Amino acid sequence: MPLEMQRHPCGIIYTKAFADYLREKERSEAARHPGQLLALEYVRCAEGEIAGTSWWQLDWVSILTAPPETQLHIGETPVVIHRQSRRGLKNRLLHFANGHVIVRH
Repeated sequence: MPLEMQRHPCGIIYTKAFADYLREKERSEAARHPGQLLALEYVRCAEGEIAGTSWWQLDWVSILTAPPETQLHIGETPVVIHRQSRRGLKNRLLHFANGHVIVRH
């Protein structure tokens, strides 16, 4: 079955499954995080013994401390993604399958 993909203007590519995952997470947890937005962070090690290894994290941050230029929409969901994470995710695919977020190169 082909993946339904979207490209955000910042260069991040994501599937409908990933957008649905974010929407469901935001809807199910937002009441416990008033005044906050989901924040996606992505780090990829460029040098050393673990070069090529990457990590992602989804957390909540205050809307008051998130600069407007970091606030994006993935599908219907507002998400904070800082410039460094956007740069690391550019032209990479974010997908959700079998209960896991997958970042493909």
